[in-house]
Amino acid sequence: MLLNLTYRGAKSLVPCERYTFDSKSSQITVQAFAEGLAGVAAHRPSFSAREFSGEIEFDRDKLDGSLNLTAKAGSLELMDDVTQYDRNAIERVVGEVLRPELFPEVIFRSSVVVCGHIRENLYRADIAGVVSLHGVENVQAIQAQLVLSDGSIRAYGKLRLRQTDYSLPIASVAGAMLRLRDELAFGFFVVARQ
Repeated sequence: MLLNLTYRGAKSLVPCERYTFDSKSSQITVQAFAEGLAGVAAHRPSFSAREFSGEIEFDRDKLDGSLNLTAKAGSLELMDDVTQYDRNAIERVVGEVLRPELFPEVIFRSSVVVCGHIRENLYRADIAGVVSLHGVENVQAIQAQLVLSDGSIRAYGKLRLRQTDYSLPIASVAGAMLRLRDELAFGFFVVARQ
């Protein structure tokens, strides 16, 4: 996924500050919600994207910006402590659902960013943009907070989406004894540097 914040209005005397993701210091997670047998109904498999890049642009004067994020669909790794057998089964099913050989990237590009100043160097951002996933594009909203410091920005937030909105089949594991719900929760904590 790629995060892009760019000012779309008249030019400011102070140009937008541009920041590039530091992927080693950042994390993007996906959490699924499972239903099924009583013993596994509460399981919520969590995944981490290993390969992603992004960019944030931010104008402190205009409180405007952009966010672009690109993640490799095949780079999701199960974060849960499970047996190797279960890990292989879950990751195989995720690969069958995402089909990274046909749809290698998941992309987010902002279209509207509304920022509010909370306190010194801390901002709230309501971001609307387009998610491109599995060959389908939909408008999604992200709520985020931005913390600015010398030469860097930290951004964290969340996004929820429905798999069926992107023509993704609802996965099941263990002979349909464990089935994922339609909703996925994405979370991100990114460090970006000028």
